[in-house]
Amino acid sequence: MTAAEGLKDRSLFTRMVQHMVLVPVVVFLLLLSATSYVWLEVKKYHLAQQVSDANRSLEFVSAHLEAHLDVRLVLGELIRQEWLDSSVKSPEAFAEIVNPKLQRFTDFQAINWVDADGVIRWVNPLLGNEGARGVDIRKLPVPSAALRNAERTGAPQVTAPFELAQGGRGFVIYVPVVEAGSLKGFINMVFRVGAFIDSALPIEGKRSFDLHVYDGGRLVYENHEAMHIAESHFKSFRAGTRTWTISIAPTVLSRSTYSTASNNLILLFGLVFSVALPLMLFQLLRRNAELRATQRRLADFADISSDWFWETDDKLRFSYFSSRYEEVSGVEPDRFIGKTREEVGAPEADPYQYQLLLNNMHHHLPFRDFEHSRTKPNGIKTYLSISGRPAYDENGNFIGYRGVGQDITERRTNQKALNDALIASEEANRAKSEFLATMSHEFRTPLNAIIGFSEMLKEEYFGKLGAQNYLDYAADIHRSGRHMLDLVNDILDFSAIEASKRQMSMEDFSFAGILRDGIRNVETQAQQKNLTLKHDLPDDLPDIHADKRSVYQIVLNLLTNAVKFTEPGGSVTVEASYDDNNFSFSVSDTGIGIAAESLATITEPFSQTHSNPHIAGTGTGLGLTIVKSLVEAHSGRLSIESAPGVGTRVTVTLPRQNV
Repeated sequence: MTAAEGLKDRSLFTRMVQHMVLVPVVVFLLLLSATSYVWLEVKKYHLAQQVSDANRSLEFVSAHLEAHLDVRLVLGELIRQEWLDSSVKSPEAFAEIVNPKLQRFTDFQAINWVDADGVIRWVNPLLGNEGARGVDIRKLPVPSAALRNAERTGAPQVTAPFELAQGGRGFVIYVPVVEAGSLKGFINMVFRVGAFIDSALPIEGKRSFDLHVYDGGRLVYENHEAMHIAESHFKSFRAGTRTWTISIAPTVLSRSTYSTASNNLILLFGLVFSVALPLMLFQLLRRNAELRATQRRLADFADISSDWFWETDDKLRFSYFSSRYEEVSGVEPDRFIGKTREEVGAPEADPYQYQLLLNNMHHHLPFRDFEHSRTKPNGIKTYLSISGRPAYDENGNFIGYRGVGQDITERRTNQKALNDALIASEEANRAKSEFLATMSHEFRTPLNAIIGFSEMLKEEYFGKLGAQNYLDYAADIHRSGRHMLDLVNDILDFSAIEASKRQMSMEDFSFAGILRDGIRNVETQAQQKNLTLKHDLPDDLPDIHADKRSVYQIVLNLLTNAVKFTEPGGSVTVEASYDDNNFSFSVSDTGIGIAAESLATITEPFSQTHSNPHIAGTGTGLGLTIVKSLVEAHSGRLSIESAPGVGTRVTVTLPRQNV
């Protein structure tokens, strides 16, 4: 072999060795590139799945929280009705009503009774809530606003979250209790925000996502602070009378759900192709099973919910009803699937509300609490309430409506019964007032004769009567007749006010003059009992525009009461003040006082709370009732503070201008 041939053979061998090395390297690089590509694609797919799961969870969480709070609102109205139906109004009776609810619904912090003045009187349970008892809600900025709205609207109100008196952050629902047109107080349902949301949501729904809840832009709840792996998605819903916003975002903690697939794909680099294919198929089947399990879990929530869920497509045709719908309405969902609201109708719905609903749906606007009826095959009529909001895809395209429904038959029935009872009560009360007014007039005619003739006898206008006993008897008859006339006048005033027949003549007059006239009127009585009569009236007290007779009657009744119920040697004090809008005056005494359990009923008609019959029996018990009615007729406020053995302070606030 020549040298040239040897060089040629060595060159060929070198090239062969190079190719043998190059092929494994190329295969390795190809496998590495393919594995890296697949791994990256799987990560992108998992991230998209996590974002999609977060969006679905956002819809589920908002609907579940809204339904959870609606149930508590309905429960508050149920407690209110049970309390109104209760014949005994006491802390023990109130506790018997609310304790079963506290045991059944563990997310309540407390259910309390707030009196009409806004003070928490009864706390259930007391353990852990001692700091709430006696709190004056009207002095607290956040809850006082909701309390005033509840008093003004007569409907339950939800507060913004705030620091509770018993500690911790929470919110409160106020349910006003109105009986015979008069505010008796409020049902006060207290929740800690964390406990409320934790009880409303399943544990699985809080493990994989970063969940935040906001009220008016302020954060009120979060489950953890892990780093996000995608942007948060937001959704707002009505939390009673408040608007809450939920944000959900997948976090690094949610990657554990998808880590097995990624790890197995990385292992493919070291496995034979024949093993890789079954593993990939196994992972796909596993992911599909997890997806089906998630769908079954959501379907179970829908099936066991006390409400039902529904959906439409982008043409507003019904596409889904949960199984509860047929149970509640008696209508098979298949009858409505593929039809629009116009086609299925809304029996017994208010025409205006029905047209408003259709307009909202055609313009893709949310709606709430639309009521109509359905009749079951057995002839039983049920009343339904539905709410819905538009849904959009990731590109912002309208895809239909999603909504919930409630069976409100029992609520409608209870409301009708309540309305009928209120009407009957008002008619009976009106008849009673008219009867009292008529009878009081009938009493006054003979009483005037008795008083006049007895005065003639007492003063011996036509000559001496003879024995001293005749003069004593005539004086007794005259005194008793005057007392009887005072009682009849009280009843007549009360009846006229209650029947809205009291004539009011609004005029400008000196408020200080009225107070001084009232003080002069009781000076003799005060001197007879050795009472100190003090007054502190500003020199610049301006005029008031009101009914002069009514204001004088208010002042005189309060002063007379203070003198009557103050023991000899005590004192009565009159104070007054004003601002740009109101006059305020108070009458304080060092008298016998009023027991705490009697304060709630002291202004009710014919209420006499003192245990001594010689003191309590000197009037009809209408004095404070008339004062309260006249103050309210002037859009004013009456407040009473008292303690047995210490004394009583009555404060009246009147607007400077009355229409």
